[in-house]
Amino acid sequence: MTDKEFDLCIQKILGKDKNGLKDIYTCYGTLVYRQMLAVVKSPQDAEDLTSDLFLRLWETAAQYRSGTGHKRYITVMARNMAIDFLRKTKHVEYTIDDENVYTEEQADPEAPTDVQVESGMAFSQALETLNDAEKEIINLRVGFDMTFKEISEALGIPLGTVAWRYRQALNKLKKTVKEGSIYG
Repeated sequence: MTDKEFDLCIQKILGKDKNGLKDIYTCYGTLVYRQMLAVVKSPQDAEDLTSDLFLRLWETAAQYRSGTGHKRYITVMARNMAIDFLRKTKHVEYTIDDENVYTEEQADPEAPTDVQVESGMAFSQALETLNDAEKEIINLRVGFDMTFKEISEALGIPLGTVAWRYRQALNKLKKTVKEGSIYG
């Protein structure tokens, strides 16, 4: 979904047309769920939070400012809601850092990537070789099609760190695929 398409969906929502929300959900529902699951680690809670995010988007659509980057807007909203949930329910102090990531079962094995998996190994298996920070960068880059700048802003880490982690993750994935072993 482009920023322009997202803006049109927001306009529909503001006009009380549920199709705008449906279009956004269709495009980002699964990715939002995966992001929630990466933080809260509970499928049921992630489902509830995903529903809550889209309800909140419906209720707060007027707060969205066109041209500010809808992908960043959604990812930051999802991340903040998940962290708030953990703080409220688990009474655990939780810091926003670059260690909250996606697990193997949350990764989309059909997502496009710079790595060609030729050995028959599933992309999701190859993801097991990455550390948590690398998985998050790959997921945001491939799953959300975010730029390094958008990822940097969403995660609150330097642009150079994002680019370095992405390159490091790709190199690990290429090495893993070349070796044909997820444990090598």
